[in-house]
Amino acid sequence: MSDAKSTEPDQQPEKPDIRTGWGRFSIIWLVPLVALIVGGWLLWRDIVSKGPEITVTFEAAEGLSAGKTAVRYRDVDVGQVTAINLADDMEHVVLTIRMNADFSDYLTDKTRFWVVRPRVSARGITGLETIVSGAYIEVIPDKSGEKARQFVGEEEPQFIPDEENGTRFVLTAEELGSLGEGTPVLLRGIEVGEVLDTELDANADGVSIPVFIRKPFDALVKRQTRFWDSSGIALDLNAEGFSVRAQSVRSVLAGGINFYTPPANENDEMATADTVFRLHESLEKAELLAEGYSQRYILYFDSSVRGLSRGAPVEFNGIRVGTVESVDLEYVVTQHAFRVPVEVTLEPERVSIVGGRLGDVDPQETIETLIDNGLRARLKTGSFITGQLFVDLSMHPVSPARYLGNQEGNLPELPTLPQKLDEIANSLTGLLEKVETFPIEEIGIRLLGTVEGMENIVTSPALNNGMISLQQAAAGINTLVTNLDASVLPATQTALDAAREALGGVRDVTAPTSPVRYNLEQALKELGATARSLRELTDFLEQNPSALILGKSGPEENK
Repeated sequence: MSDAKSTEPDQQPEKPDIRTGWGRFSIIWLVPLVALIVGGWLLWRDIVSKGPEITVTFEAAEGLSAGKTAVRYRDVDVGQVTAINLADDMEHVVLTIRMNADFSDYLTDKTRFWVVRPRVSARGITGLETIVSGAYIEVIPDKSGEKARQFVGEEEPQFIPDEENGTRFVLTAEELGSLGEGTPVLLRGIEVGEVLDTELDANADGVSIPVFIRKPFDALVKRQTRFWDSSGIALDLNAEGFSVRAQSVRSVLAGGINFYTPPANENDEMATADTVFRLHESLEKAELLAEGYSQRYILYFDSSVRGLSRGAPVEFNGIRVGTVESVDLEYVVTQHAFRVPVEVTLEPERVSIVGGRLGDVDPQETIETLIDNGLRARLKTGSFITGQLFVDLSMHPVSPARYLGNQEGNLPELPTLPQKLDEIANSLTGLLEKVETFPIEEIGIRLLGTVEGMENIVTSPALNNGMISLQQAAAGINTLVTNLDASVLPATQTALDAAREALGGVRDVTAPTSPVRYNLEQALKELGATARSLRELTDFLEQNPSALILGKSGPEENK
């Protein structure tokens, strides 16, 4: 028993092995844990990669499909159309688009969207690649605006200029004409830019046309550069006749804008971006001076100005020196008469100055001096075919200055002369007025009396008797002439023959070899010598009158 008791402590049971911490975790739980982590990571990546969801409104969804139509930038997919629905007004469609996450910063209110599909426009034929691949949406991002998620798409493709590749300018015109987005800007027929947009001015009295000119041609645009509309085929019927002008085929179909810089300004500095230029209607109007010495004047006419229109030339001795700006009609209450005010612009720089500079004198003083010397304005016909008129300035020192406006307007007035046809008409009118003062009736009565008296004379018996006597006298004269032919003419012929023979004898006597002529010449020489001897004798007797008594040597003998 003692052995059994002694061994009892050694036979006590062992304590259980209790595990704490990771030791109690079974490896089988790693499978759902890994699946949970992977699923969460995939969900996070899907949410992050989807990017923002936006809506774009278009007028129609032609060629677009949800889940297929892509949104591209530079031919790279940056989003996809997920849904297409009608707008609440049932007049538009709303496209829901899921954009890429890396494109989120570029979705601002200045970002633009439009549908790319086959089109024929001023820029040519575009979007042909979509015939096979289908339409897609083009996006032009812009980070400068404010964040946005709702957009209104453009119905036409947009040209977004890069300031590094050219310069933007603004043209202004009264009417847009056939110009539009994409209209080419030409230089000597070569396309160097295009129209970006067209819009009305703030007060709706004109249009603004932003244009983009590519480098290096933008450096050719100076502050004095002139732009003009060269769209289509220009048919011009004016005082200079009929003219037809056309540029390239594209400008004929889609319009076009040309520009040039005057030679005097070719070395000027380049115009800055967004400089505003005037878009002229034609090259002729673009060539008119817009800067420098130019002065407006008013002319007044009291006769018809049919054929005179705005833009008609003002010429001096056939050289254009200005342009007609407006033609109106006024009624002068105090005179109870109508008059036609014609506003013109004169351009002194079109006249070459000799012996000085135009800036050295006041142009207005020069015009006043010319008026004092006879400068007058008159309407003339530029073409008898078209009937167009123009204003002709010329010198008429004799004609007095005629001011129909009494020089009371805001603009200085130039004196005018009536048209030459009007002067002829006035002369005829004055002649008719003088004719009307003649006593026509009294003259007619006297003329009738004269005719009756002449009729009485013609039918009187005395005139008949006189005619008979005259006939008898004429018969006697005929008889006398016949007798003269028979008797007098032969005698006359005989006398003429005798005279001819006498003249022949005289000719023989006066011939150089005639003896008679020789003797006559000798006699004349002796007669001359005798005359000289008599002259010497006369001179001697005048000096020695006593020689008649004493002789020539008388005094010497006395000595």
